Amino acid sequence: MSNPALIFVSALLLGSGPARAALPVEGLVLPFRQVEVAAPVSSRITDMKVKEGEAVKEGQSLALLYGRLEELEAQRAKVLLERREFEAKGARKLYESRVIPEARALEARIDLDLARLQYETAVEQVRLRTILAPMDGIVVMRAHDAGEAVSTAQPLFRILDLSKVVVQVEVEPRQLAAVLPGRRVRVSFPLADQPCHRGRGDPRGSLRGRRGAGAREGAGGEPGTPDPVRDPGGGGIAGPVPQP
Repeated sequence: MSNPALIFVSALLLGSGPARAALPVEGLVLPFRQVEVAAPVSSRITDMKVKEGEAVKEGQSLALLYGRLEELEAQRAKVLLERREFEAKGARKLYESRVIPEARALEARIDLDLARLQYETAVEQVRLRTILAPMDGIVVMRAHDAGEAVSTAQPLFRILDLSKVVVQVEVEPRQLAAVLPGRRVRVSFPLADQPCHRGRGDPRGSLRGRRGAGAREGAGGEPGTPDPVRDPGGGGIAGPVPQP
């Protein structure tokens, strides 16, 4: 897991009485989910399909690995499968005509099943040469370039799911009574000259936000939210949202 981006926030915590002064605290902006993508097999990269900062969809191609030998093996397995299908069909007709014994027809059918398994294995080996995105998100790290050799232990990409983010802040124990589960809060980034954004508090004191349509990767639901991953150190203010 990568280190989250450090931000500085000021949290305005309210109890049952009048508003208190804002308490400066430090916090972390965390993605909802993140995953590191490695090569399923050791090989050489022939093509990189995405760059850092690009949004990707689940199942989208991220990179291609060298697989010419696997492609040739798949073609050979396909030809062998077609041959076994022809032989099995002929053996079945000969058995039905009582020309050959049942054992010969059974042997041809078994050879066909084995050829089919070999073909499916070869196709799977070819498929493993295409690295796919496991989820929707943003590519925040690309560790290798085309032409480099990679192994299964080396991460190639890091993808963050920023459809939601969590802003974690630290408060004094005496302030915890004002952090109510599910309480709505505002999070703003004055240094980025952005409006306030809304989220909900949880029992651990985190501020949870959801990104709206057209928004960038931020802790809120308004368009134009600053990027907490690539803009570390951005100032922010968190405070309660007036309840309707």
